[in-house]
Amino acid sequence: MKQNKDNQNKKQRSGFAVMCGLIGMIKPLLGIMCLAILMGCAGNLMATFLTILGGYALLTVTGVYSGMRLSVIFTLLVCFAVARGILRYAEQASNHYIAFKLLARIRHQVFDSLRRLAPAKLDGAKKGNLISIITSDIELLEVFYAHTISPIAIAVITSVVMTIFLGRIHPVFGVLALFFYVLVGAVIPVVNGRIGAAGGKEYREAFGALNTCVLDNLYGLEETLQYGQQEARIAKMAEQTGHLETVNGALKRGENLQRVITDGLCGCACGARGWNACRKRQHPGKRGGDCGDRARKLLRTDSSTLGAVK
Repeated sequence: MKQNKDNQNKKQRSGFAVMCGLIGMIKPLLGIMCLAILMGCAGNLMATFLTILGGYALLTVTGVYSGMRLSVIFTLLVCFAVARGILRYAEQASNHYIAFKLLARIRHQVFDSLRRLAPAKLDGAKKGNLISIITSDIELLEVFYAHTISPIAIAVITSVVMTIFLGRIHPVFGVLALFFYVLVGAVIPVVNGRIGAAGGKEYREAFGALNTCVLDNLYGLEETLQYGQQEARIAKMAEQTGHLETVNGALKRGENLQRVITDGLCGCACGARGWNACRKRQHPGKRGGDCGDRARKLLRTDSSTLGAVK
């Protein structure tokens, strides 16, 4: 039992080492990655502040806030909306440039290894897994490089900025934001990853087995026709395909459940903030004061910064 536990820890360390190695391959393109993160943070903050500026405009029209003219607010709205699209495009272009450059390098390394191992390695029972590595596994790394590394950094930086911003409006808002950011951005993905790890490994093995079956059918086509085993081979391939679809269906259900929980928590976060704002409004004498007054004070304090573009 101890040996099995040691083997499991070794596998976990190996997986972590592989991830560190993949991240380390970004080093030659680190400047482009930092640029993508910077543009992503700016774009996400601009998209967020579109609604915030809309709130400024609403308060200005109702007479609650008069720190900026409506012309300035609408100018900022137009500039942020246009810049958001440009920054989003540039961020994605940078991420995919990094991803495809690194995928080309990884493919060269894989084929160099296959040349050293061929032809004996390709005649083994695991040749289907090799085909999976050459095709789908390497393609999946595009998601890691283009849609994982920089988005995580962007999410962390944006969450810190918005937590500080909301905390200046009211400390409870900042605490609620931090709590739900950590819950949605860290706790749920980690828990879901651990739950789906076994299913993901099973899907990977089933996919490799199906590739092996297809290659065996192609290589042994003459023998299959000679001995009349067409129906048996078709039945075996259909069985493996059905198993693959079953495993994939379970993974999809887990993914849908995660989305439902995430969307529900986002709704709860909005509801909690609204409820706290209404409670502070109805009981201004409690600790923390009137939330509306504190918001107006913050708007007046920030007017010098946001109004600098006048």
